[in-house]
Amino acid sequence: MRRSGRVVLLVGVVALALYLAVRTLVGVYTEALWFDEVGYGSVFWTRLAVTWITRIVAAFGAATLVFFNLSILGQGIGPLQLRREYGNLEIVEQVPARLLRGGAVIVSLLAGWWLATEVFGGDSALAHLAWLRQVDWGVRDPLFQRDLSFYVFSLPVYFRLLDFLLAAVLWCFVLVILGYALTGGVRWHGGRLEIRDRARLHLAALGAVVVLLLGVRYWLGRYGLLLEGTGIGGGLGYTDVQARLPARRALAILALFTAASLVFGAWYRSWAAPAAGVAFLGIGAIAIGRVYPAFIQKFRVEPNQFAMEAPYIGWNVDFTRQAYGLHNLVRRTFPYRRDAAPDWDAIEPRLRRIPLWDEELLGHVFNQVEPVYAYYHFHSVDADRYGTGPDRTQVAIAVREFQLEGLPSSARTWQSLRLNSKYNKGMGVVVSPAAGATSSGEPIRWLRNIDPVVLDPSAPPGLRLTEPAIYFGERLGVAGAGQEYVFLRPGSDSIASTGGAAEHVPGIQLGSLPRILALAWRFRDKNLLFSGELSADSRIVFRRSLADRLLAIAPFLVWDPDAQPVIDNGRIVWLVDGYVATSAFPLARSLSLRGIGEVRYLRNGVKATVDAVTGRVTLYAVDTDDPILATYRRAFPHLIRDLDAMPQALRAHLRYPVLYLRAQAEILKEYHLDRQEAFFAGQDFWQLPGGSGDGVDAQRPLYTLMALPGEEEPEFILSTPFIARERQNMTALLVARNDPPHYGELILYELPRDQQILGPLQVAALMEQDPAISPQLALWGQRGSVVRMGPIRAIPLDSSFLYLRPVFLSARETSIPELARVIVSDGRNVRMAPTVAEAVRALREPGVQRGRGSEPIPREGPGQPQVDQGLRRRALELLLDAERHLREGDFAAFGASWAALRALLRGDEPAP
Repeated sequence: MRRSGRVVLLVGVVALALYLAVRTLVGVYTEALWFDEVGYGSVFWTRLAVTWITRIVAAFGAATLVFFNLSILGQGIGPLQLRREYGNLEIVEQVPARLLRGGAVIVSLLAGWWLATEVFGGDSALAHLAWLRQVDWGVRDPLFQRDLSFYVFSLPVYFRLLDFLLAAVLWCFVLVILGYALTGGVRWHGGRLEIRDRARLHLAALGAVVVLLLGVRYWLGRYGLLLEGTGIGGGLGYTDVQARLPARRALAILALFTAASLVFGAWYRSWAAPAAGVAFLGIGAIAIGRVYPAFIQKFRVEPNQFAMEAPYIGWNVDFTRQAYGLHNLVRRTFPYRRDAAPDWDAIEPRLRRIPLWDEELLGHVFNQVEPVYAYYHFHSVDADRYGTGPDRTQVAIAVREFQLEGLPSSARTWQSLRLNSKYNKGMGVVVSPAAGATSSGEPIRWLRNIDPVVLDPSAPPGLRLTEPAIYFGERLGVAGAGQEYVFLRPGSDSIASTGGAAEHVPGIQLGSLPRILALAWRFRDKNLLFSGELSADSRIVFRRSLADRLLAIAPFLVWDPDAQPVIDNGRIVWLVDGYVATSAFPLARSLSLRGIGEVRYLRNGVKATVDAVTGRVTLYAVDTDDPILATYRRAFPHLIRDLDAMPQALRAHLRYPVLYLRAQAEILKEYHLDRQEAFFAGQDFWQLPGGSGDGVDAQRPLYTLMALPGEEEPEFILSTPFIARERQNMTALLVARNDPPHYGELILYELPRDQQILGPLQVAALMEQDPAISPQLALWGQRGSVVRMGPIRAIPLDSSFLYLRPVFLSARETSIPELARVIVSDGRNVRMAPTVAEAVRALREPGVQRGRGSEPIPREGPGQPQVDQGLRRRALELLLDAERHLREGDFAAFGASWAALRALLRGDEPAP
């Protein structure tokens, strides 16, 4: 190579190395600044140290292995010579040994670093840290008598290490065989493959190591059976224990003999022994590993399946309940009596707290009646409770966040999106009592507007909002929204609004030029260097979305996408649920969860608080007995506090998460059974109610402020019903308690099997088919309204159920839903009225019955013209007459009644 070419190559290598070094240093530096700003610098340095130590050790080990094999290769091929021709003159030049060694070192280091990065990337550092700091579970598996921490923490690391060693040895094998092929150690000559002695021994040794590592994988795979069983419920089965387990043990031993045969054949220059060893291993993998277990399953297990599987079913049930936090479930038999008359005098006052507004509908209403500016949007509405004692009320609360789509494209400049204090934050919240409505059917807004914030005099004092700014939220700063980072500037209202001088001001201060250069490099933004509106005192704020912020601080937790806003001391504080999840919990059933993936263990272990103004994050341990959480608390001692350290005002707002209860309900559909025979036969399996066909997800667990059976005081609960599989009658009600000191307690109210108790969809059909309600719904639809039915709430009374469902109307032009009626049912009778109290009063008083339905509707729906009561009665009579004639087959009378109804509605027939 010419000197100029070598210089260019050297400059290119140095430039690439410098670029990679600068990029790495900038990433580390800016990350350190961010973690220091949020108060978790020690967490960052611990993770960084473990990551780099792991990769360096792995890279050094792999590089040593590669260099050792290249050295053996070099000794076998002798000195290398380069031949050059200049006309008729040929010059032979020997390559210096130092260049060969240097090249081998460079190749080894690059290969080692690449292998370490590929295998030990991602979350491997956290896995290794958990392995080193693991806490014993205190429970052993029934098969190998290993503590469960071995499966959760150790086994995944062992498999990852095996993968790394296999990748390193295979990489060496490829390099070595390529080297021997280039130097003549391996060649195709005379129609056959020729391999020199050194090459044969070298390649055989590498092949033997590969086979030995496969044998170790087979040996560790014995424990893996507890995570990949083929028995009932996806757990361990008879075939796994009696066939697959000994098969993997036998294959591990067979791999040892195969490795020995490879070395033996290479030493004695024989192909017979290696061929036989490899053939036996391949045949064994098929015959012992697959055919034999299939034979056992087909001819031994299936003819006597329950007798064979019974012990393992018990293991699966016990470990699955433990995996999903159901081992402490309280089971109660609900004393249902079909003909029992409820104590309505005691029940009616409690029903005033029952929520009527659905959160999804409220989000639509708020975005219509509280627009203020187009660039503000309510992304979600959450249920909570405020007040104390008898004044405690369930509310719906929604945060007004900035939405880029509402900003005109002409206004989406760098200055407006990064610097403008109007566009870098959300503003204010809306709070409505969930059980009430105005006279026109709109939700009552206790807290509304932003300039100024308006607090209704009847609202609880805890709703007073003095700092409406929201710099950190569910959708603020999400990737692709154009505001991944913003700037706060001294003297602007954006910094002045964050409080006094003693309060933490969010963001990294730009400060010195090196810091500005590093931040400009990270965000690929040259404006940081040239903008005259920024100064050394300005601050850059990024990771403003709750998900990004929490995941950066605690990536070993899975964070709930539905955060809960709470008004605390005049400002918004977000409560976010963090889950401890793993797919390595043995003997348990796997569950696929949206946003989480496949898990075999799930616990709501952590509650996080995020200040919406300062971004300050604090983590609190909810489940202090969880070994996984205890392991990470040991690894990061100052990261997660005890729940007792959470301010009492915030603890009063803790909610049992919907995602967690839904996962537990999915498991309980089958794992509520105790008897192995019933589980095996699928007897009494449950299911969750499906949608009702009108866009309402009846399966979604619902928050309700109500008194549980046998309790006097109302409490905030989360509940979901179960129905019989392939039927619709209700079988149980799962309730999660939210209020201290009972937070987190689960109660399963099981209903008697000898009585037919209506499920939600059956009650929905009963309501919609009622001869008084159905015509009214149809009449509203014909007069230009859109009718939407809210979710059905099954409210347990002392010995019966009350079903409640709100009815919403919206004009087709405005599409703003308004609460029009409330339908209630005791499972037999149905009533509809403007309020819960009126509907319940009609239900308890036989004198107001009209068939099974309610009286004609006593007030108009929102947005509808006033209609004379006599006109309503006449229309309803004609409709009922038409239906009766149709059932009787009198088509002439049906046509006459239908024609009269059409004429009445058109105004052709005079009103009575």
